[in-house]
Amino acid sequence: MSMKTSTREDFLEALCVLSRTKSNITTIDDLSLYLSLSPVETRNQLGLMEQQGDLHIQPEDRVELTEQGSHIGCRVMRKHQVLECFLSEILGMDPGTASEEACVLEHDISDEAVERLDRYIKRPGGRGFRMQRRWPHMPTLLQFPEGTELKILTVKCPGGCQRLSDMGIFPGERIKIIHTLNNKAVVIQVKGCDIALSPEIASCIFVEKT
Repeated sequence: MSMKTSTREDFLEALCVLSRTKSNITTIDDLSLYLSLSPVETRNQLGLMEQQGDLHIQPEDRVELTEQGSHIGCRVMRKHQVLECFLSEILGMDPGTASEEACVLEHDISDEAVERLDRYIKRPGGRGFRMQRRWPHMPTLLQFPEGTELKILTVKCPGGCQRLSDMGIFPGERIKIIHTLNNKAVVIQVKGCDIALSPEIASCIFVEKT
């Protein structure tokens, strides 16, 4: 029995995202929750992927990516991030819709096309560069109290936001403010994981209430 390429890529992408947002190894239950699938369906798909050399299912249902699986998953994750950024910031789509469209497009777009899109987005003086000026008027994480549920509109960190994207912090994602510290650092919840952000980073994440 074989599985669809898009399904395989979705699973590997999810495992890559979870590996960057969790402090311990991802389990089958973690992945089921992330993908909104039943544990039985998730286990069956993972069994096929283990046969293909993408991962190993360890004791206590822990899932460990192989070098092959990690390479494919990170490649798809990067495609999603670039596509979502292009659709939301350059084409002006709603961040949530842009994320959904990116999920569809990421399976067919070539690596070359993604690299060209990424260079276009980052081009100084280009449309993507100019559109950044509209975000300073939007609220950031620092402007909301503990317990507030938010949707990320955009992330504008100096020097790039790859590490935040790797942790699941990107446009369209829904988060919750768990705790604010005396130094204005913020602890947020993303996909069930708690992540601490410095006030400098939190001030670069533009959001709206859900």
